[in-house]
Amino acid sequence: MSEAGAAVARFDFANGELRGSHLILYQGCLVHRGGYVLETLPLATIASVRVAFERDGRRLGWGVALLVVALLLFAVSGPLEMLAGEAASQMAAAGSQAVAHALLVFFRLLQAAAGLLSPLAALVAAAGAALAALGWFGGTKLVVTFAGYERDYPVRGRDKALLDFAELLAEQVIALKR
Repeated sequence: MSEAGAAVARFDFANGELRGSHLILYQGCLVHRGGYVLETLPLATIASVRVAFERDGRRLGWGVALLVVALLLFAVSGPLEMLAGEAASQMAAAGSQAVAHALLVFFRLLQAAAGLLSPLAALVAAAGAALAALGWFGGTKLVVTFAGYERDYPVRGRDKALLDFAELLAEQVIALKR
């Protein structure tokens, strides 16, 4: 790396799938270095540089869907538990016939299952809220395009430092093309 000259800019990945690695911009190349990664990309081969912040619509959609499912589970759990409890008490009052006893067991099991719907709904609501939050936070992605392929460098959330790094990279690519 001594021939590359002084670094123009550096970006450290603090989160996301590339956490622990970094990008270093030199006058003639872009270097991605991490624990088990070393990739040198000559600026002369770069066709375009794009950086954008995007919300994850898919995660947002799944989060909202899980919240709706949780509301339905909450809405059904109380009436179902009460209905099963009333039916079980009627079967218990009916006597000790085999059919009545079997129905009593069935309604008690239904009542117990309905009682578990509220905690299940709370878990589903928490998962839905987490997914929706992750989708809302979104991510910033730097995309470097070459003749036949492209490299993606994503980070979670809105990252101004990556935007600034991409701007410096674009300036270096344009200066090199002149």
